[in-house]
Amino acid sequence: MATNIVGGVEKIEIGVAVTTEAAVTSITWTALENIAPDTVLYTRNSDTETDLIPEDKDVAILTFYQTGEADQITIGVIEQKPEIMNMLEDNEYTAATSRTVTLAKRKVANLAIRLTTRSMKDARKQIVILPNVRVVTTYANNYNKTSVQQLLLTGKVGSFKTTTSAKDAISIKTWVTEAGAPIDSSTP
Repeated sequence: MATNIVGGVEKIEIGVAVTTEAAVTSITWTALENIAPDTVLYTRNSDTETDLIPEDKDVAILTFYQTGEADQITIGVIEQKPEIMNMLEDNEYTAATSRTVTLAKRKVANLAIRLTTRSMKDARKQIVILPNVRVVTTYANNYNKTSVQQLLLTGKVGSFKTTTSAKDAISIKTWVTEAGAPIDSSTP
């Protein structure tokens, strides 16, 4: 029996966000190169619950559930390619002179993110697509001889509509072979 273990980053790609599952196939993906070590983190935020305990009782008679904050993804990137920077920041870029002017108004980039994991066991890896993520960019690390400046992308995961049921969803996960072919899981 195959195992389903997720870990490691083979590659991360970004494109323009979409709000329907059907539109995912139309995304033009651009690879993020040189992902900073130990910086990729997906946080599934928990919902909260509040118990209503009457004054004259010792136990709750009702529990209220509240949806938690949006899930979050963070990615550190060492390389600052102009085509990537222009997707992330409000820039005026002149290719003929390799000049970038970053405008004062900060940008929230509406991106789709596709993360391909490394094969951890049984020659299986996972492709995770987050079609609708609101990303802000900050910088980390000092300007010095022993480190490099790093872009830190922090994204709040938004929803999209599924094709089959028109329900709200946040991700698409597909198990694939080492070569990237989808795995048929219909037979054990």
